[in-house]
Parts: sequence; C-alpha cells; structure tokens
Amino acid sequence: MSVSTLEGRTFVADLLQGADGPALVCGDTTVGYDELRDRIEHFVRLLDVAERSLVVVEMERTIEHVIAYLALLDAGHVPLLVGERGVDMVDGWRPSAFVRVGSTGEFEVERYPDSERIELHDDLALLLSTSGTTGSPKLVRLSHENLSSNARAIAEYLGLDESDRGVTTLPLHYCYGLSVLHAHLVVGASVVVTVASVVDPCFRSAIETHRVTNIAGVPHTFELLDRVGSDRIRVPSLRFVTQAGGRLPRRSVTRWAERTKAWGVDFFVMYGQTEATARMAYLPPELASRRPESIGRAIPGGELSIRSSDDDCDQDPDVGELVYRGPNVMLGYAESPADLSLGRTVHELSTGDLARFHADDAVFEIVGRRSRFVKPLGLRIDLDHIEDRLGRDLSGDVAITGDDDRLVVLAPGADADAVTERVRAMTSLPLPMVVVVTDVEIPRTATDKVDYPAISLEARVDGPSCPGESVASAIASVLGRTSIGPDDTFVSLGGDSLSYVECSIRLERVLGTVPTDWHVLPLRDLESLPRPTTPRRWWSATRTDTTVLLRAIAICLVVLTHMRIMFFPGGAHLLLGVVGFNLSRFLLPIPSTGDRIRAGLRTAARAAVPAVAWVAVGMVAFGAYNVGTLLLVNNYVGPPGHRDDLWHFWFIEVFVHVVALATALTAIPAVRRLDGRFAYGLPLAVLAVLLLPRLEWAYMDGWYNLRFRTHGVAWLVALGWLIHRSDTTAKRVGTSAITFVVVIDFFDYLPRELFIACALVVLVWMRDLPIPRPMVSPIGVIASASMWIYITHFTIWPRLAEVMDERLAYIATVAAGVATWVGVEQVVRIATRTWSSRRSTTAHLTRSTP
Repeated sequence: MSVSTLEGRTFVADLLQGADGPALVCGDTTVGYDELRDRIEHFVRLLDVAERSLVVVEMERTIEHVIAYLALLDAGHVPLLVGERGVDMVDGWRPSAFVRVGSTGEFEVERYPDSERIELHDDLALLLSTSGTTGSPKLVRLSHENLSSNARAIAEYLGLDESDRGVTTLPLHYCYGLSVLHAHLVVGASVVVTVASVVDPCFRSAIETHRVTNIAGVPHTFELLDRVGSDRIRVPSLRFVTQAGGRLPRRSVTRWAERTKAWGVDFFVMYGQTEATARMAYLPPELASRRPESIGRAIPGGELSIRSSDDDCDQDPDVGELVYRGPNVMLGYAESPADLSLGRTVHELSTGDLARFHADDAVFEIVGRRSRFVKPLGLRIDLDHIEDRLGRDLSGDVAITGDDDRLVVLAPGADADAVTERVRAMTSLPLPMVVVVTDVEIPRTATDKVDYPAISLEARVDGPSCPGESVASAIASVLGRTSIGPDDTFVSLGGDSLSYVECSIRLERVLGTVPTDWHVLPLRDLESLPRPTTPRRWWSATRTDTTVLLRAIAICLVVLTHMRIMFFPGGAHLLLGVVGFNLSRFLLPIPSTGDRIRAGLRTAARAAVPAVAWVAVGMVAFGAYNVGTLLLVNNYVGPPGHRDDLWHFWFIEVFVHVVALATALTAIPAVRRLDGRFAYGLPLAVLAVLLLPRLEWAYMDGWYNLRFRTHGVAWLVALGWLIHRSDTTAKRVGTSAITFVVVIDFFDYLPRELFIACALVVLVWMRDLPIPRPMVSPIGVIASASMWIYITHFTIWPRLAEVMDERLAYIATVAAGVATWVGVEQVVRIATRTWSSRRSTTAHLTRSTP
C-alpha cells in the first residue's frame, strides 16, 4: 500500500506517537491512547478493503466516528468526510465504501465492489467539502503534511499540552471542528465528544465534570451564549476560548475579550479557510481589546502578505488581497474523481479577502472581499457570475449586489417577474430573498464603475404594499374567491385560522386599524370604515391580533428547540390552545350546519393534505416515517416509545382529530342549542370532561407519550375555546385561574408550564397587542406559514445544519417553510379561482340554455 508519510509515518501515527493518557471521553466512557490504537487496528480489519481507496464517512460527533476516521487515515485510505446527507456523494465520487455508525453504535460499512477504481495521488490524505457552493461543491485535497503541520501550529500558538481537554462544539466534518480534534491529539491531550449545544444544560454538566480547558465557537455560538448567559461555559478548569468560522462583530470581540479576561481566561480570535486545512492566522489575546477588528498574524510556519492591484486599491493604496503561504496550504481542488490523481497544484492561497496591514501591532485586518461572493442560506454565490449570465440573457445592463440576507438586482426596463424567476433559477434562493428593481438607472462612480453601495440604497424595501386595494379585493385574494357579496363575512366565506393572519395584515394596510371582530363583520361594514388620512410613520406602533403573535413565537420556538439551538419547549402545546380559540372564533359562529361541516373539513384538510404528501415523500425518498404517520394515526397505532421520526407529526394528528371531532360535535342540534344558551358553560364542561383522559388510567406506553396523543392534550383545545368565550372581567379572572391550575404540573417541567400558562393568560386579557409597524409583516408571514414550517422543518434542518452555520440553518429552515407556504398558497388560489370561474360559467350557461 502506497501512502503518504511524514517522517516515515502517516499523520495518525504521528498523532499517537508516545501518548499514553486519555484520548477521547464521552459520558462515562474514556478511551485511552493505548485502547485507541487497538480500536483503530480493529476497524481496519473490519473495513476489509485491501487496496488504497476513497471511503466516504458520514462523520458525526461520536467516539466511533472518530475512530473510523483515524483508522482510515492510518491505513492509508482517503476519507471524504460528509454530514448526514453524505450518501449523495457516493455516485459523484465513486468511493469503495461508505461508513456510518448505526443506532446500536456498531459500524455499518456499505462496500461498492463494482465501483470503478479511482487513482489516488500518494500525497492525498483527506477530502473536505467547501461550504455549500452553488452547483456541485468542490472538494479540498489535503495531505498528511497539511494535517500535521496545521495541528502542530495550532497547538503551538494555543499552548496545548497533554493536560488540556477540548470539547466537540462543532461538526467534525467541518474543518474548524476537525482541527480541534487534531490539535489536541497531536500533543497527547484529550477531547470530550458530545453532540450537545453550548446552551444545553448537559453541555455545562459535561465541561464541568470532565474539566474541559478550552471551548471553540463560531459567531453564532457566542450570540447564543450572550442570550442565555455567558456563565454557561464559565467553569474552573477553563483556560481559553477560541473563535473562528466567520467574522465576530468588533463590539462582540471586545465584550468577550474583557469578559474572559475577568475570568482569567484567554480569548483567541482566529482566521482560516478549509483550503488552508483550517487556520491561517490568530490574534494574540492581549491584542483582542485593542485590535478587535483584526484577524491577527500568521500561524507558526505560515506567512501572510498583501498583493495589491489597481482594482483593489482604488479607494485605499494600503489595501490588497490577502495571500497565505505555508505547509498547510491544500494540494488543490477536486471537481471530479479524475482530479484525485493530481499532486500539488496550489503553492499559495489567494484568500479572496481584501486586507490591510497594521505595522504597529504586526496584525492584519480584513476590510472586504475581492471577488464578490455572498452566502445567503449558506450557498456561496458569485455575484459577478450571476450578473454576467443575466446580462447576456437580457441583452442589457444589469447590476447585482447583496449580502447574506438577500440579492438586489437592477435591470432597467426589464420584466421584473421574468428577471426574478431567472435569478431564482440560477441561485435556488426563495422569492423573499430576491429583490428586482427595473425603474431606476444603474448608478455609477466618476470613473464609470458600477456604484454597488448606491444600489443598496436605491433598492431599500419597506415591505409589500397594496396600492388601491379594497377590502373586498384583499379578502377575495386571500381566500381565492372570484366574487363576494356585501353581506358576506370572512367566516361565512370559509376563512379560518390559517388564512386569518394574512388577511388581517392585508386589511391593516387598507384600513390602518382593523376592528378585533372584523372577521364576523359584513363586507359593507368593513368597506365603510374610515381610511387613514395621513401617512403612517414606519416606526409607529400598530395593534396586532394576539393569536398571530403567539403563533409566530410558538413555531419559532418549536424549530429552535428541535434544532437544539435553544431548549424552550411548549410551543406546540401553546398552539393547541390557539387552535381552540380559533375554532370558537371561526368555526362555531357559522349558522348553517352544512357550511360549518364544509368549513371544518376544509380546515382539517389544509393541515392533513400537505402533511400526508410530505410524509409520503419522506417514506419514498428517505425511508422515514411509517404507514401510521401517513394516515395521521401514528399517535395511536405507532410502536411504543418516543422514536423521533415516528412522532414528528403528532401535532398535525391532534389538530386533524380535534377539528374533525369539533365539527362532528357541533353538527348535533342539541349541542348547538347548548352552545347558544351556555356560551361559557359548555366549553367549561367540555374542559372538565377532557381533563379526565389525562389522568393515570389513560396512560398508553407511559406518561411521556400521553402528551402527544389526542385524548391526553385535547383539553388544551377546550381551554382555548373557553378563553375565547371569556368576555367579562369575572370570566377572565376565573379562566386565568383555571389556566394555571390545569397547565401547571402537566409536563413535569415548570418553565414549560409557566410559558404556556402565561401566554394563554395574555390571550385571556388582551385580544390584540401593540407592536412596532415594521414587525407586522414578518410576524404575520411566519404565523401564516406556521403549519408549513412545522411540517417541513423536520426534514429540512438536519440537512441544512450539516452544510452551514447553525444560525443560518435555522433561518433557512424557517425561510424554506415560508417559501413552501407561499408557493402552495399561490397554486391553491389559482386552482380555486379557476374552479370557481368555471363553475360560474357553467351555471350561467345552464341558466341561459332554452
């Protein structure tokens, strides 16, 4: 077997040379260096791949994955480290095997004996993916020398020795996370292996119990810690904290530098790229407060310089592209399997960053990007490339700028819709992230260059407007109606909680202030309301329906908790209370039994149909879920125990069951009479009855699963119904007391119970809340899309979290749910209008036929 060596050894042999203490720690398990060597040898035998091969490893933060990775390196194979969706790499790169660790902790090796053999260069040791470029991602080719030199350089400037203990705060298929592992093992130190987030209580317990000496974080890590309290990581053993993975704002650098100094802890700001194995520069802790804008100086063995050009120094002669040289510079990129046979094709790294050098402290500062790349949703997009292609397509002048939040396109005289669709097709970005302006000229500087900063000013967007829109057109548009009458109301037209939010926002733009009972007012009454006569200041406050705000907050917390960014459970159960409130508001007032049944079935279908479709795709594409989930009855027919993939849709199941039961119950004439006579007493009685199935006798597979079954949580819907009927001070006081009594102690977790109870009590007393006007549209959009965000996020976030920063993955997950909602709603409305129009035409022809 031909393998690259470093002084006669592979990188792993160099790592394990002479070390004899603990290497990896996870919970109660400690793997010493001696045992690690034995387990590496055992894995090589298990792999049973004779020839030097490319092997894809689905790299997770477990001891088993670390052993598999190290074993492949030591045996001379070339691992390609990927995240959860690594199976996508199999066809493109033709590996000999795919390695993952199963749910039982055993290695699963899928071999591809018929795979065409790939020639691998002797110096090639490891392949890492760049961070999500558009199209097929390039791979970075790294050698044993790259890995060893960078690990030793990091260990040197951090002062690591065998007494240090790191922790896996970052993914191990990400160069920063991997460098933490390498730098500790190369000096005989140890690493605590955990998947816990820094804000998770068990993370605090782990770093305290195992006496962790250093913690690594990306900007999002420190934002989380700023929100939940930096003391989460303050333990007596802590010696230093490192930051990389993106620029941390100056004020944050200063704040963390001063904070850690007060703890007696060093704070290292670092700079790097996958193409440099991991690190290129570090800022000495003593300079962090004085030079918070700086990336510092080159790592030991490396060299940084600035290469100036006329374009780069157009504004500042001291600015140029940052260039790095050192033994950790990659061999080169690989864009196809044929490239894996290449040797070194890169001798220095042109970073693409514009920088200046501060001679007084001998540090470098990044001031911008040379080639215009942005990373919305973690996708690396070359603005110049998109601009060039779009200009050719339109045969006209085009200018594009943007940031990680959106793209702004100036295309004078072009068709805005066509340009938008073309840009979205080239970038895969959702509609809200592409802003196209066609009615202004492209601004230029005195030297006739495009003035990109001016484009951002020209294209500021204050939110969609509805010039000339009427109350009738707003309601008709949202509900997909071709015509409505003066006596129609939102409720009589089939409006429900899922369409209420968007419609209320549209009406607020038309009317300025929307009555709290607008949904039951006839159209003629709404049209007669006065319009605002003076322009509304964008910063002024406006009142927004409380249920809208609660829905937006709840769904955001659901996604945050499921992504383990922040543990704040209770969002889904709060939504059940809102469901009951809205059933009382929208379904029960419909006088006609037939119309009420149709409205109830329509409301249930708006959740059931997309959920079933999504589950069906998941079953076929990913082997997830089961037939019970597909039929929305898994919470009763599914296997015992809380298996995450089979319980994802418990809320949708409960929603559909409850809406169907409420529709059937209120179709009974006697129940309708009781509801008319005892508007508060009936929901109170129903609540009392539904509290009985949450008692111990009704447990199925234990108390934990009771909280996900309809009979165990339907009382929350009844509570929401009762809240809606609390229309006097006495009733509100009584309902508030009832809310705290029935919610507290149900979940056996007081913060969760207090959150749900307090939020529902706010709904008892305040049907609308004042919020700043700029927040109305974002809150409304998220609330409107909450059902789709819930349905899609289980599938989307794990895959996004593997290729981008956790914060961006969260934003992208919510954005994907919103984009899906927008797309589906447009299709449904077009279909509804088409069907209504055809039905009207058919009826007209029928009446006109002699």
